[in-house]
Amino acid sequence: MGNKRDFRKDYRNKNRGNFNNPPREKPEENKIILKCEICMQDIQDISSAIALPETGNPAHFDCVLKRIKENENLREKEQLVYLGSGTFGIIENISTNQNPNFKIIRKIDFEDHENIPEWRKQMIKVKI
Repeated sequence: MGNKRDFRKDYRNKNRGNFNNPPREKPEENKIILKCEICMQDIQDISSAIALPETGNPAHFDCVLKRIKENENLREKEQLVYLGSGTFGIIENISTNQNPNFKIIRKIDFEDHENIPEWRKQMIKVKI
């Protein structure tokens, strides 16, 4: 029983500024600052970037969404949505008051799934 640590004492010492364990320095994250190839602005959140299929370079999610909307002719009840993993879809709302529902009209595979860009590989390494 004599070798049990009294955490209450540690807590009191922490408030006085002399905690037993010195604060750990946070490792510097490798911040990757890249520019969107569509709008040429810095990408603040690289995890939400989408790789352009032509070059593999990153672009803002909103810029990609805008580009796809410009290239697609959406009808009245159709919407462009993100389905995940670099895939967008055009959906049609077939909702009723009691049953909200939609139908996927077409999938648009935007990202190249076979060739992972280098910036994405670096992002994966940083998160691990």
